[in-house]
Amino acid sequence: MKVIYDRGIHLPDITLWMDSKRPRERSVISHAHADHIQSHKQIIATPATAKLFEHRVGGADAIVLDFYETKDFGDYKLTFYPAGHCLGSAQTLIEYRGSRLLYTGDFKLRAGLSCEPPEVVPCDVLITECTFGRPQYNFPEDEEVHGQLYGHIDRAFMSGLQPVVLAYSLGKSQEALKILLKGGYSVALHDSIMKIVDIYREMGVEFEGDYRALDLSDMHGMVAMMPPGARRGYSVQALDNLYTIYLSGWGMDPSARYRFRTQAVVPLSDHAGFDDLQRYVIDSGAKKVYTVYGDHYFAAHLRQAGVDASHLEEFNDRAKAQSGGKKYKAGREAAKLPGLFDFLEGETQA
Repeated sequence: MKVIYDRGIHLPDITLWMDSKRPRERSVISHAHADHIQSHKQIIATPATAKLFEHRVGGADAIVLDFYETKDFGDYKLTFYPAGHCLGSAQTLIEYRGSRLLYTGDFKLRAGLSCEPPEVVPCDVLITECTFGRPQYNFPEDEEVHGQLYGHIDRAFMSGLQPVVLAYSLGKSQEALKILLKGGYSVALHDSIMKIVDIYREMGVEFEGDYRALDLSDMHGMVAMMPPGARRGYSVQALDNLYTIYLSGWGMDPSARYRFRTQAVVPLSDHAGFDDLQRYVIDSGAKKVYTVYGDHYFAAHLRQAGVDASHLEEFNDRAKAQSGGKKYKAGREAAKLPGLFDFLEGETQA
C-alpha cells in the first residue's frame, strides 16, 4: 500500500487520511492535540477523542469506534488500539488485501495514570512517530521522574516560593495532576486545564485529592498548574516569587531550562523514548517501517540494524526532488531552519 506524508498521513489506495493538518472530507483523528486536528467534514475517532475534538474544534460528523471494535469500510477494515499518549489516543490498524498497516500516532509504551494502557500491535507495515528517536532520549523510570517533580515543589515551598507547574492543557496536565494528588499536594488548576479535567471525569477518569480552580486570592500551600502559554497572562504575572517547573521530554537536554526560560524542567513525556521506539519495531514484527514527526536519525538507525525503514518526509521529498530539481532543493535547505513558533508549538506537546 502506498504511503504519503503531506501534512498528514495519506493512503491513496483507499483514499484515507490520518491526522491531516488540512481540512478533509474524512480523516482519522489519533488524538485531540492541536497539531493533529483540523476542521474536517467527518472524523473517525474513539469516544474520548471525539469528545475532546468537539471541545477544541467544534462539532463534526463522527464515526466513533471503541478500542478493538473493527469497522468494515468495504475495501479495508479499521480498528483502534490504545496508544497511551492521552485519554482516547489511538493506534490505527488498517487491514487491506491481506496486509496489516499500523499507524501509531503519538504513543508511549509505559502505562500512565490518566489514560488507557498502551500495547504493541502486530503488523506488516508500521508507521511510527519518532519525536524522541535519538539515543539521548531514554527516559528515567516513572518513579524517578515523579520524585524529581516532588523535589522541585518541596524546595520551592521551603524557600518561600510559589511552585508553578507548566504542562500542556490536554494529557500532560491530567497526568501531572494524578501524580501530584498521589504525592499529597493541593493543586490549583488554570481554567483551560480544569475544563479538560472535567471531560476526563465525564469519560470515567477519577481524580482523588484536593484540587480546585485557580484562585489568585487563595494560593497558600497550593501548587499552581497552567499551560506554558499562560506565563504571558495575568494568572502568572499576578503571582509573586514564582518557581516554574516545565514538564517535557526535552528536559533530558541539559540546556532545556534555559531554552524554556524556567527554573526547572522535569522529563515527564507522553511519547515513547528511544528504547521503546526500538522495542515497538521489533515486537510488532513489521517488515517495512516508516517514521514520521521526528527527524531522519531513527530511520537511519533502523536501516543500519537491517530494518527496511524510511523517514516519510525523506521518502516523499526524494520523489519531489526528482521532479523539482534545484528549486526544490533550495527550498528544502531553507526549510531546515524552523521558526520560533514552530519550535514552541512542538515543545509544549512533547
